[in-house]
Amino acid sequence: MSKEKFVRDKPHVNIGLIVGLFILGFAAASILTYLYPDSIFPAYALLSSGTSSLRDSSLHTMRVLLNGAIYGGILVLATTIIVKGKKILQN
Repeated sequence: MSKEKFVRDKPHVNIGLIVGLFILGFAAASILTYLYPDSIFPAYALLSSGTSSLRDSSLHTMRVLLNGAIYGGILVLATTIIVKGKKILQN
């Protein structure tokens, strides 16, 4: 008996790619928010927009983490959509 060939007909995104992209987006947004704390959207608009985060370290940390998570998620979502779109167009 010979083995049947596995046919992948669904779009596939590796979990390693997803995690790697999230970390990349998180790190980039976090660094930019750390360097420019009062100018990077959306954390500036959502978390005490009238307050300078340089005086309040907990506010600064929350802005860095929020922007990192939002932009990391956006990067993963965009990449997943692009990869699945290419696979669908190939079929």
